[in-house]
Amino acid sequence: MAVQELAPLLVPPAPRVVEGTVLPRLEVPQQRQSLVERIADGAVSARRAIEVTIHRLRYRPATRRTARMAVLIPAHNEQDDIEACLASVLAQTRTPDLVVVIADNCTDDTVALARRFRGVKVLETSGNTDAKVGALAAGYAEFVAGGAFDVMVSMDADVALEETCLADLEAELLKTPSAAAVSAKYHFAEGSGGWFNRQLVRAQKLDFTQFQMRANERGRRTTIVGGQCSAFRFGAIDEVVRTHRRPAPWTNETATEDAQLGLELQELGWTTVMSTTARAQVGAMPTLRALSGQRSKWNAGLIALMTSMPLSKRTLPFWLQHIGLGLNMLMRLAFVALLAASASVSQFVWSWWWLTPTVLAALYQLKMAHLSPRRTTADYVFAALWLPGEAWLWFSGWNTTKAWVTHLLGRQRDLWAAQAAAERGVKAGNGSGALMGTLLGAVVLSSVGAWYWLTQASVEFQRLVLTVGWRSLAVLTIAASLLLVVKLLRPTRGLTA
Repeated sequence: MAVQELAPLLVPPAPRVVEGTVLPRLEVPQQRQSLVERIADGAVSARRAIEVTIHRLRYRPATRRTARMAVLIPAHNEQDDIEACLASVLAQTRTPDLVVVIADNCTDDTVALARRFRGVKVLETSGNTDAKVGALAAGYAEFVAGGAFDVMVSMDADVALEETCLADLEAELLKTPSAAAVSAKYHFAEGSGGWFNRQLVRAQKLDFTQFQMRANERGRRTTIVGGQCSAFRFGAIDEVVRTHRRPAPWTNETATEDAQLGLELQELGWTTVMSTTARAQVGAMPTLRALSGQRSKWNAGLIALMTSMPLSKRTLPFWLQHIGLGLNMLMRLAFVALLAASASVSQFVWSWWWLTPTVLAALYQLKMAHLSPRRTTADYVFAALWLPGEAWLWFSGWNTTKAWVTHLLGRQRDLWAAQAAAERGVKAGNGSGALMGTLLGAVVLSSVGAWYWLTQASVEFQRLVLTVGWRSLAVLTIAASLLLVVKLLRPTRGLTA
């Protein structure tokens, strides 16, 4: 019989279903397991679950490695601020992997207070003569130099971070491959002392706002990587260490180690920027003596840095800032001298146009006050009055001039020690003597000039001096006023200080 004929016989017959009947369900009774058998089955199931878990972990998809962050905090007798500083660091939304307080030659309770915080390491230095630079170098050599961390943050012990500061710094650093460092934006707490102290803090707030807005105008690029709080890419600072053959990124060759490091990073092709969102509250100088000591150190260090390097696009902003301040002071001194000379010979004619620079300056200060973080009504009043800002300009001009004279005379001073003494309220150096000598010299020079002007100068000479002087001053004033108008009208593109 052929296979084709057998095919119907190979198909199993379809089951017959009788309509109206229900087939009974056949249930096989389960044999009850003993306790030992149930334990054995449970062990087998647990072993299989563990094997599956291990297999999944072993062959899971590769994930991106999380960056590791170390925070270095140099502290010299900071018992009043170290607790607030560490509390703000440990409360960050991005918890750092390592926090180190480098207690530099401390004689107060800084070490004991820092040791109370769990997870904070305290490194004590002894015999360090390089102040903050030496403390940072010790912390870097002990914890960071080996390359165990991808991001290093250095910050002062009197700084309190906003809760997202470290997360913002790290995010901006990692998303910008060309950035070697990102500096936080700074603001000050409201002055808690007397009336003069509060005005001093407001002046510093406006000054920092102008500095931060200048960085915004340059695409957030800044050479000064603020030592108050900045995040660094380890690969970049390690390149500085290897290039300059020193044990740490910072150097004690200048009193402005943050500007020195910023310039060295830029020379290697890296960029240094200011953050758009990361903020930190820094300690303002509470007294005029402390502020003068701080600014003297900054000015002297920056002048030494500028004059030791060739003029380039990196150092040009520093030179322009000093030249601009010098021209502002020269214009003011010339105005006072020409006003006195004209009045003495009854040649002065008042014009309301002379108030134009004053009004523009007040409007610019109001703009800076509006861009300042945590601004108050008192900040607006301070800016609108113009006179406090003018006093600050004279203070800055005097301090910068003193630094230039000291540099040109070749005098060497321990500027770190001078600032520390000034912050403690201890007299350091001859600041008062220099001021009194300047005032005495101004009085003598003015007296001699007045005597010659009134008794020896001819009418033709007086007319020539007044004509050339007023016209030259008018040209400079118009140029400065136009520059202020440009600054007033320049859009901020939503960026604030």
